[in-house]
Amino acid sequence: MRIWFLRIILVLQVLGLVGLYAYYAYNEQAGKTCLLKVEPVDPRDLLSGDYVSLRYTISALPDALPDVGTDSGEVVFVALRPAGSVWEIGEVDQTPPTGDLPYLKGRAYGRWIQYGMERYYVPEGKGKNIPGDLQAEIVIQPGGIAQLRKLYSDGKPWPK
Repeated sequence: MRIWFLRIILVLQVLGLVGLYAYYAYNEQAGKTCLLKVEPVDPRDLLSGDYVSLRYTISALPDALPDVGTDSGEVVFVALRPAGSVWEIGEVDQTPPTGDLPYLKGRAYGRWIQYGMERYYVPEGKGKNIPGDLQAEIVIQPGGIAQLRKLYSDGKPWPK
């Protein structure tokens, strides 16, 4: 009796892992890929290891746009527009935009917006020499949820 119970638990765990992998693989295939300009901030956490804390250029509202949120972390939607090889802020609103241009869902804190992809973990020892010209490749899923795929420096994947 107990062996069947353990087998069922094992099969459910494996199905859960396969389902999680399939979910992220589908989102990477179905989502829209965009390139964003980023500025590295902090490269080390004693408990988590090496990571790069990223500040996107789309995290700060341009002076031409009014404040959209309070300090409480209001949900906002940021429409993106192409600016050469990268994307930048088009409009910011509290409702999802309509149209074909991609948009991101974030939380506004005054003139700053967080998207939930501000950390990128790197192999141990690779987070010390961070180039200043980083670009982030993200995949935008339906609903404006973004997933950070890779970082690039001088058009090459970083870290090597």
